[in-house]
Amino acid sequence: MKRRFFLLGSLAVMIAVAGSCKKFLDKKPHFLGPDAYYSNENDVKSALAGIYDIVGQETMWGGQIPIRHNATTDESFFSYQTFPSGPFRYNYDASDTYVGGLWRNLYTGIERANTLLFNIDKAEMDNGKRAIAKGEALFLRGFYYFTLVQYYGDVPLKLLPSTSVNNVDIERTPSKEVYAQIIADMKEAETLVKTSSEIGSSGQVSKSTVRGILARVFLTMAGAPLHDTEKFKDAREWALKVKESGEHMLNPEFSKIFINECADVEDNKECIWEAEAYGTNTDPYREGGRIGNENGVLCRATDDILKDVGYAYGFNSTTYRQYFLYAPNDVRRDWTISTYSMNTAGVKTTLAASNIYGRNCAKWRREYEVVSPKTKNYTPTNFPMLRYADVLLMLAEAENEVTGATALAHEALNLVRKRARLADTTIATQEGFRAEIRNERARELCFEGLRKPDLIRWGIFVQTMQDVADEFRARANASFQYAAVNAASVNERHLLYPIPLAEMSLNKKMVQNPFW
Repeated sequence: MKRRFFLLGSLAVMIAVAGSCKKFLDKKPHFLGPDAYYSNENDVKSALAGIYDIVGQETMWGGQIPIRHNATTDESFFSYQTFPSGPFRYNYDASDTYVGGLWRNLYTGIERANTLLFNIDKAEMDNGKRAIAKGEALFLRGFYYFTLVQYYGDVPLKLLPSTSVNNVDIERTPSKEVYAQIIADMKEAETLVKTSSEIGSSGQVSKSTVRGILARVFLTMAGAPLHDTEKFKDAREWALKVKESGEHMLNPEFSKIFINECADVEDNKECIWEAEAYGTNTDPYREGGRIGNENGVLCRATDDILKDVGYAYGFNSTTYRQYFLYAPNDVRRDWTISTYSMNTAGVKTTLAASNIYGRNCAKWRREYEVVSPKTKNYTPTNFPMLRYADVLLMLAEAENEVTGATALAHEALNLVRKRARLADTTIATQEGFRAEIRNERARELCFEGLRKPDLIRWGIFVQTMQDVADEFRARANASFQYAAVNAASVNERHLLYPIPLAEMSLNKKMVQNPFW
């Protein structure tokens, strides 16, 4: 839940204010410009809150990025047929609202970060607090650019705030240069922000957040399309820093990670960074999200019992291969993937053993929400942006690519497996260990929005989706054959989104991605 209230009324770069009662009906607005606005610590806090706000929006990691943008992979499919087009169907073009909204939101976050960074030295405030705010803003700018290059490839690199709406023609910057800026921003941020222990909350960027995301950045650069394999060493270095900090540990119970996120229980040992939500969009803050609502276990609860169990659409369901990737004794399977459905009375009905494709994502369960009364469409549930388990698996992967299946690689992997009540791996070959890491990431991180980027950086996305299509054709009954059509439509054009139509129309220097 949102532990830091976002006072969005004071966030705009130019903030309209009434000049006087006499002037209050003037058609020409009065503005408080950046020179006057960034004058003290509270101004900086409000501006920083605006940069953070992008993360938890329902159109971002508070909902659509894990639930819709990354819904259809080898681990899951979008199991709600009412929406015929979108990234979850691989049926979209440059005019698609999801494609355009993601671009717009990320650049909004970048603009807010640029504005704060440009003006932060003007504020009268403690220099230590200034440095921390600067570090968080730098990291978030880098993270938003990282997300942009993953989804769109080469993008305009803009590091100063906008001064005119008439100067919008900016060329695309090669992704290598964008990555160089991402790394520079994050490395500087790592020297400025607090440790996780000092913060005591997973909603604020910590040194561990920066280090763990840097490991993710370097792993991405090491794979497709850049194939800069030297970056495996950097990924290993930054993931190892998180492990050796001693600040993090796995929650002993896998299910508790997600129960805690629903119930507003802090766990910054496992959940290093979270997209925070607050309330159910019935208060002035309007910071509720869709986690557990759109991607929860299907429940068409009627209003009189909604307050107890919570409505859920069941948008995300498992694939056959994902379900059987788990060993029967793996404790993660029956928490991650539903074993039941719920009717309008909120009564659970056990699913038949043969009903694999009817099993929804079950990580976030609305019955554990503590905000009352529950509403139909919004939840106060947090979403994990970076978990310690992910860091350990990134460390194991990077170590294997650099040195092979060493003791360190096995230790990191087996820590994750032990929590799942599984025996240690003893795989000796680099190739075998690589395959096991890829499977373990699916078992541990399923439904958390990381699988599609993983498949793309491993260079196996298109072929994997064709295999998934064949699997649906062979195993799914007639009611799920639409999922085969969605998966089969994947081809090379889907490695990147198109540049949104609105951007193509406004920016005369913009060039469209291949195949679009």
